[in-house]
Amino acid sequence: METMIPWVKLGRATLPDGSWLELRQHGNEFVIAADGYDLMVSRVHASEVEMVTLACAKLPPDARILVGGLGMGYTLRAALDAAPPGGRVIVAELLAEVVEWNEGPLGELTDYPLRDPRTEVALGDVGAVIRANPATFDAILLDVDNGPDSLVQPANRWLYTRTGLAAIRAALRPKGTLAVWSVVENASFEPRLRTAGFKPSTHRIRAHGTRALVFLGRT
Repeated sequence: METMIPWVKLGRATLPDGSWLELRQHGNEFVIAADGYDLMVSRVHASEVEMVTLACAKLPPDARILVGGLGMGYTLRAALDAAPPGGRVIVAELLAEVVEWNEGPLGELTDYPLRDPRTEVALGDVGAVIRANPATFDAILLDVDNGPDSLVQPANRWLYTRTGLAAIRAALRPKGTLAVWSVVENASFEPRLRTAGFKPSTHRIRAHGTRALVFLGRT
């Protein structure tokens, strides 16, 4: 008789608005659930890698990349792979528990990107990092929500407003790129990017069971 592999709860974290994240493992598969639904699944990450490929195709030798949201580490790993030896990747993560999960059971999935000497962790809101670093980044990669109007945290709404996009543009260097991951279509976001001074484009990704969009805004 075949033995059923049980789901194991590895950790739980509470977000500022009172909602929660939970890390679960089932054999070699990991899931981060948000209030009971699967927010991230370890076997599905092609769109995160593609987002980095689109945004980081041409980087200077001293490139500075900001990753909004650590998650399972796939975006951070792809950013490190795209960054030059003299580059640096700052990852802004709201929850210390998510950092601990990536230092522990999730680390092997992406070859422990937090151990890379080019990685810097900014524990807190990605918006605060953006506001505090004018003309600093060559790429800003936002993977903190399910889309500009499909928020995981209500406080993230600022990022996609006219004021937030203006702050993001001010944090980018000349020829810098903003990339926003989304699981839902949003016809209004390209015009928002254009109004904020970006040259926008939308890229639809379908690979390895993944269907997502990446909105790009180039300065």
